[in-house]
Amino acid sequence: MKKSFPENVLMIFALLFSTFFHSQNTDERNYLRKFIYPLQSHNPDIGFKEDSLVFNRFFADARMIGLGEASHGSDEIFKIKDKLTRYILMKNNGGVFSIESPMPKAMLLNEYIVNGKKTGKEYVMNLDSWIYQTNEILDMTEWMKKYNDGNTSKITFTGFDMTTYRGSVVQLKIMMDKYGISTNPLMKLTQLLNNENRLKRNQLSDKKQLNKEASAELIAIKTFSSKILDAEDRSWFQQHVTLLDQYISRTYLGRNQYMADNISWLKNKYPDSAFVLWAHNEHLKKTGEETGKFLKDKFNNYVNCGTFFYEGYHSVFDLHDEKIKAGYLKKNAPDSLEELLNSFDIPVFILDLKSIKKENNKLAKVLLKKINYRTVGASPIAKDFKSGIITDDFDYLIFIKNSTASKLLSN
Repeated sequence: MKKSFPENVLMIFALLFSTFFHSQNTDERNYLRKFIYPLQSHNPDIGFKEDSLVFNRFFADARMIGLGEASHGSDEIFKIKDKLTRYILMKNNGGVFSIESPMPKAMLLNEYIVNGKKTGKEYVMNLDSWIYQTNEILDMTEWMKKYNDGNTSKITFTGFDMTTYRGSVVQLKIMMDKYGISTNPLMKLTQLLNNENRLKRNQLSDKKQLNKEASAELIAIKTFSSKILDAEDRSWFQQHVTLLDQYISRTYLGRNQYMADNISWLKNKYPDSAFVLWAHNEHLKKTGEETGKFLKDKFNNYVNCGTFFYEGYHSVFDLHDEKIKAGYLKKNAPDSLEELLNSFDIPVFILDLKSIKKENNKLAKVLLKKINYRTVGASPIAKDFKSGIITDDFDYLIFIKNSTASKLLSN
């Protein structure tokens, strides 16, 4: 039976949209292809030597690099970031690796890669976030330990977030006991934060009052720093007080500034080290009120690289049954960045956005103006696309065609 006119029209429009980027001007596509550098594999154990030659084109002199992720739960994204991280740390004879995780928890994992106590899995599970409690992170951690065991220059594992108070409370108690300082204010602070943490999100006035009382106790604790005789201990004592202050006054925008401040603190502590930073793409991009923007303003040598994928599975926290699941992400909108990248039919590659922006050629206008791209957090959201000028957001971009869910460790 002959289809009605409206149905035919819809089919035509669907066909036009599905081939939006595939029908781009040949000159434009050929121009963009000049900035594409294929990689052997996302896997650190496959083609490392060959891919290091590609990395060397862009990151040979990188001393502070932010490696973003479009999703917290992609096996391929975590592995390609691991691969690039190994290249940078080996190139610089060690350095500081820091992730979007509470600083005190990450400090404990550093004990494993430096001193080899307990097992790597125990420390990875101690990170208190399913995002990092994965085989991918454990594999990278074991590589870092192996590197440290065989080299005099070390890798230091750190974190720069402040989304929990418990780790800093424990570290403060250890130091206060060590120097014979009364922990009564710390116990009061802990109880206040425990009570605030139990409140529901809509109990704003009660939360505000408890945080006000907690801040008063924290001020009292801060005065004890003069009793910490060892300079290293004093430095960490003051930083844990800062982390607690950040936790108490946290907001989304404030958190981005605080994470940049904590990275700056680490940079002052390890001034001669190369830094590799891991976080979500949104946090590390160079625009908006994001951590990457603050880093760009403070450090002239800050370089960033976003990671994106076309379609597939990723681990995600399901808000309905509060379980970690392998969620499927469909193909992207026809006018999206991912659709453009996929049209080159290369499984994994680096795109040199920095050079595209520098040349500012009209043939690259699709990347020099706003374009939709996917950004997924720890939980699924109704709209997982944002609009931005990708050449302003990132210096480089790694694209992976297919994603599989990250592999969670079992207890």
